[in-house]
Amino acid sequence: MKKNKYILFVTSASQRDVDAVKRYNEKFNTNFRILVLRDKNKKNWEARAKKRNVAQVLTCDFNKPQDIEKALAPWKQTIHTVTFRGETNASFFAKIVPHLPYIDLPSAESIEWATDKIAMRHLFEAHDKAITPAFTIVKDNEEKTIERIIKKVGFPLIIKPSGLALSLLVTMCYHEDELRSSLKTILRKIKKIYKENNRVVTPKLLVEQFMEGEMYSVDAYVDKQGNTSFCPFVYVKTGKSVGFDDFFGYLQMTPSQLSTTNIQKAEIVAKTAIQALNLHSTTVHIELMRTEDGWKIIELGPRIGGFRHHMYMLSYGIDHDTNDLIVRLNKKPIIPKKRKTYVAVMKLFAKEEGILQHIEGIRKIKKLSSFTSIATHIQPGEKCMHAKHGGKSVCDITLSHVQRPELLADIRRIEQIVKIELQPKQKKR
Repeated sequence: MKKNKYILFVTSASQRDVDAVKRYNEKFNTNFRILVLRDKNKKNWEARAKKRNVAQVLTCDFNKPQDIEKALAPWKQTIHTVTFRGETNASFFAKIVPHLPYIDLPSAESIEWATDKIAMRHLFEAHDKAITPAFTIVKDNEEKTIERIIKKVGFPLIIKPSGLALSLLVTMCYHEDELRSSLKTILRKIKKIYKENNRVVTPKLLVEQFMEGEMYSVDAYVDKQGNTSFCPFVYVKTGKSVGFDDFFGYLQMTPSQLSTTNIQKAEIVAKTAIQALNLHSTTVHIELMRTEDGWKIIELGPRIGGFRHHMYMLSYGIDHDTNDLIVRLNKKPIIPKKRKTYVAVMKLFAKEEGILQHIEGIRKIKKLSSFTSIATHIQPGEKCMHAKHGGKSVCDITLSHVQRPELLADIRRIEQIVKIELQPKQKKR
């Protein structure tokens, strides 16, 4: 009797993931089914999983190796690869890796290095100092710590908490007073976050030189031997560049306007970063800065980047989700080279924090020639927060057009049309 073959998804498998497995099966004449391993504290997932054609939902306590082993033991001989979505699930993935030693997965250590900003910077520096900015690690805001930061890093600088997802608590400082105030605030908030999540380690902060230049990102597939295949580069305009005191990706566009020479130089630096973290058999998302001193790595994640499946599919017909499975199952990813359209994703935040009252202009933007889709995350009556405080965008808008000038014109129209209105703040008595 033929054994079933499974692909294991960490925490959850969306409809997109189910569809990707189906496309993989059709392309390679296989019959993979989906397993999901989730944390036992995550509620109400089984019902949704059944609707999505998931074969089995397994549960365990990810903090107990024996619990992971018990959950996986009956399935170990039939699991052929493991994948996950989102930055927060990388740590769960790393805990699974030692329990599946007979399939090709990146090591648990390389995943941990790639999700810890401090470990990542140390390894970049050890491998090749040229790809990383000046940095130092701090645990407090004592006078000697302030002096060390000023001497080793200088201004302007960025403070990044280690081990926190997205842009949470990422803060820029231009002078000493701002540094003192920011360190005090961040240390207070991060200790609270660690306590709420039962983390017993001492919080650490990465303080690094602010890199001036243009930001880009790219996803790539790294095979078992470490060979790297790149998707198209994406230009990123941050919230900082449009008036926010925040570093979220306000606008992402592909293809970029980079020259072939610049792309080649960026790919060399990206490969160096991948090698520094010893990653293989995975998709990686790399953020880079093009500075006057050359390309530098902002950070790297062992996962698919946000919005990338839709952006790459619209712009080049690249099936990013299926390629993620392909590279993990030791096959060559399929990356069409012919451009179909120019694509942009806009993440819209409220200028200030507060309670959302109304989003004006949505009907108008849906009539734009490049409009593709909109995803709304904040509803009227809910709180709008900035990314650095853990907030989500109010909405994400995806645009696509065969002509770049038309796409740029529609981006401008959206900036003029959409107004995010907050409820008036009540005056304190």
